[in-house]
Amino acid sequence: MIHTYNEYHLGDNLIHLHYLRMVCKQEPHLEFVHHCNPQYHSQLEPLCEGVAIQIQDLSIPPKAHNAWIGYKNFFYHHGARRDWVAFHLSWYDYLSDRLEVSNPIACKEDLLFEYPALRAREYPHFDWLIVNSPPQSGQLPDYNQAWFIDKAKELCNQGLKVITTYPTGVCESTLERKMTVTDIGNLSLYVDNILGVDTGPMWTTHNIYNQDTVSKRIIYTTAAKPYLSKNTVVLEKL
Repeated sequence: MIHTYNEYHLGDNLIHLHYLRMVCKQEPHLEFVHHCNPQYHSQLEPLCEGVAIQIQDLSIPPKAHNAWIGYKNFFYHHGARRDWVAFHLSWYDYLSDRLEVSNPIACKEDLLFEYPALRAREYPHFDWLIVNSPPQSGQLPDYNQAWFIDKAKELCNQGLKVITTYPTGVCESTLERKMTVTDIGNLSLYVDNILGVDTGPMWTTHNIYNQDTVSKRIIYTTAAKPYLSKNTVVLEKL
């Protein structure tokens, strides 16, 4: 049994569990326990479907492996830390060596989310999905909810069908519909365009099932540039 842990945010844990899924699919004899904040467990459980991964709380055993990218300043000292894809390809080499497993992540396409629940449901079509949930890691210093409200109004006034992740009073939101990050990733299969912050709900929209259906992605961040999916534009300011 291999134990890992990440004490940080939902997005960090989503990205790590994707990696663990890939390891399990490559080496099905291995079993993992991942430790993280209990408030994220229900959001993360769908990523454990069909593979030998358990999720537990932050009662971390002594020999557990720290799965945070900042472990021993790896992120902060890395020359490619501004390039999300290049950095993570390197990070998974490093983490795999520590876990003593073969690295299953060989190229950008391997970084895209792929698990059954991402295509479990059908949703109505939307012209725009706006990921306006407040970022928790300082990745967009000029984050302004009013800006996203105005953007939603602008698009709705054009007669377009819009859904946001955080309530705006302008259109429906995934939070009000009690949708999980997996639900949002599933919804992205029925969306033409995506705009928003690279926070937790954005990550599952980077999946293998929508690469040829999402026409445009506009991502706002001052952190590592997530040129992960097709048709992506990254901007640092609103």
